[in-house]
Amino acid sequence: MERTISSNRLVHLDLKGAPAKVSYYEKLFPMLKKMGATGLLVEWEDTFPYGDEVADIGSSGPANHDLYSKEDARLLLELAKQNDLVVIPLVQTFGHLEFVLKHKAFQNLREVENYPSSMCPTNPNSLTLVKAMIKQIVEFHSDLSFLHIGADEVWHMALCERCQAQVVLEKPEDRKSRLFLNHVLAVAKFIQSMYPSLGIIIWDDMLRSISPEILMEYDLGKYVEPMVWHYRSEDNFVLPPDIWAKYSKIFPNFWVASAFKGATGSSRMLPIPAYHIGNHLAWLKVIKEEAGKFENFRGVALTGWSRYDHFATLCEMLPVAIPCLALCLQTWISGTFSLEIHDNISKDLGFSTPLLLNPYPRPQLLTQGKLDFPGWEIMVGVEWFTNLQEKIRSVVDGDQVETWFNEWQIKNSYTNPMQIESLLASFSSILTELASVEVYLRRHMASVFHMSTLNEWLGTWIEPRRKKLVQLEHDAQLQMRIGGRVDGGDFPFSAQDVQMEPQA
Repeated sequence: MERTISSNRLVHLDLKGAPAKVSYYEKLFPMLKKMGATGLLVEWEDTFPYGDEVADIGSSGPANHDLYSKEDARLLLELAKQNDLVVIPLVQTFGHLEFVLKHKAFQNLREVENYPSSMCPTNPNSLTLVKAMIKQIVEFHSDLSFLHIGADEVWHMALCERCQAQVVLEKPEDRKSRLFLNHVLAVAKFIQSMYPSLGIIIWDDMLRSISPEILMEYDLGKYVEPMVWHYRSEDNFVLPPDIWAKYSKIFPNFWVASAFKGATGSSRMLPIPAYHIGNHLAWLKVIKEEAGKFENFRGVALTGWSRYDHFATLCEMLPVAIPCLALCLQTWISGTFSLEIHDNISKDLGFSTPLLLNPYPRPQLLTQGKLDFPGWEIMVGVEWFTNLQEKIRSVVDGDQVETWFNEWQIKNSYTNPMQIESLLASFSSILTELASVEVYLRRHMASVFHMSTLNEWLGTWIEPRRKKLVQLEHDAQLQMRIGGRVDGGDFPFSAQDVQMEPQA
C-alpha cells in the first residue's frame, strides 16, 4: 500500500540520553516497521559527529555518552532506509541548547550568563552557530523531506542588554514574541535559501501565547509547520481553547506529538502504558474534530524522552518502553484501544499474561514469558530493581530504623541489640540482592548501551543505595559489638576500639 504524507507515524529517538549502540537498531528498526511506524524523528543532540567550527559540541562531561562516529551515524540512517523508515532530524536552534552552551567556546551566546538553556537571538554569532549545525545535519542526511528546528521551551528571552535594546520600542507584551519570531524566521529563511525543497517543522509551545495578528504579520505559515505537542492523558488533556482556530488561519499544515515514554516523571524508570494510551486516544479525538480546519494533517511523532533536559537524570530507557510503544502505535493505527489489542500485542511480544497497563505501585511480579523484543532483559532488570528499591525504602525509612536505629541512637550507642540483629540481617540480604541486580543489568545493558550510560545509570540508582546500606550494615555491626552497654559494665572494649571502616 502506498504511503501518503498524512500517514506519518514517527518514532522519536531522543539520543541526548542513553543512546543505543547501532547494533541495537539493527534489531529494533525491523520491529518498528512491523509495529506500523513509518519514520523516525531523530534528535541527535551531541551524539552527532559534528566537525569543523562546531566540533566542540561533541559529547563531554560526566555523562559522556559516546559520540557516534560518522560510520555509526551513516549505518543508523542506512538501517532506517532498509526498513522503509523515513528520517526527520531534529536540531535545536534556540532553547534546550545546554549541549552547546555548556562549552566554553559558546558560553558567550547565552541569553543569561549563568544559564545554559537558551541562546541570545540578537548575538550575531548565534545565527552563525545555528547555520553551521543545520548545514552539517542536512548535508549528512540524504533524501530529506523535513527538518525539525526545535525552538521549544525557550525559558529566557529579552533579558540581556542587547535584546532589551532591540525591543525597547515594542509593546511590553509583544517583546518576547517578536524576538522569538525574528530568530525563527532568520533560521527558516536560511534553510529555505539553502534547501528550498526542505519542509521545516517547529515545536508549537512558544507560539501558543503569540497573537494571531503577529503570527500573520510575520507570515509564519509560509516558512514553518507546527508540531503541536501535548503528553497528558485523557482525563487531563487540555490545550488552549483557541489553538486550532488560530493555527488554522496561519498554517496550512500541522503535525502533532504524543508520548510513549518520558512524560510521567523526570526520574521515572518504567512507563505507564495506560497513561500513554490515554494520551493517544485523546489525540485521536482532537484530530477527528480539528484536522478538517487545515489543508493537511501531516502525522504524529510518538515522542520518547530520555531526559527532561541535557542535565537531567535519565528517565525510561528505550528497551524498557518497547511494549508501551507497541500499544500506542496500534492504538493510533486502529483509532481505538481494546482488550483484543492488549492481548494481541502482549502475545506478539511474548508475554505469558497481558502486560501490565500500570506497573505501579511497586513491587509487582516480574514479567514472565518467552519475551521477544530487543532489550527485554533490561526491562526485566529494571522491574527487579524497582521492586528492590521499594524494599530498600521500607527498611531504611521504616519504623524499625526510626525507632531503634536512628542517627541519634547510632551516634550515642543507645541501641537494642535484639532490634539491631534483625536489621543487620535485612541490610545484608538487601546488599546481596542489590549486587545480583547490578551484575544482571551490567551484563544486559552492555549489549545495548555504551559504558558511559551504564556508569551513569548505575551511579545514579545502584551506587547511592549500596553506599547507604554498607554504612548501615557497618553501624549495625558496631552496635552489636557494643551490645546495649551504656554504663561500662562488663563491656570488654571501648567504642573507639571497635570503630571499623565500612567495606564496599
